[in-house]
Amino acid sequence: MPLPAVDSGTTFLTTAGYLCLLLGVIFLAYWLLRRYGVPGALTTGKDGPRLRNRLMLGNRQSVAVVRYRDRDLLLGVTEHAITLLSESEAAPEEERPERKSFAAVLKKGSDDA
Repeated sequence: MPLPAVDSGTTFLTTAGYLCLLLGVIFLAYWLLRRYGVPGALTTGKDGPRLRNRLMLGNRQSVAVVRYRDRDLLLGVTEHAITLLSESEAAPEEERPERKSFAAVLKKGSDDA
């Protein structure tokens, strides 16, 4: 029983067309979610974590101050783990100076503890 003839050019173009259609649907869904979707699902708004300052201690090791909601978190960051070192209430944005040095934020965190 002979096998049916397959036109590989048509098969390739059909597959490429479906792939482009699928990628278009994925990008459209991404754009719609960012534009009209659930707040905070794909964006970091006001309540999202923000890196305030970072001090590199070594090769792939650092200490970072992250603002999350109304808290300042002092995090130890290594290649394999992130550890919460300290947590403090964040001052309102109006009372904070424009650029606070890392030492000042670290001193404030150690005074609160």
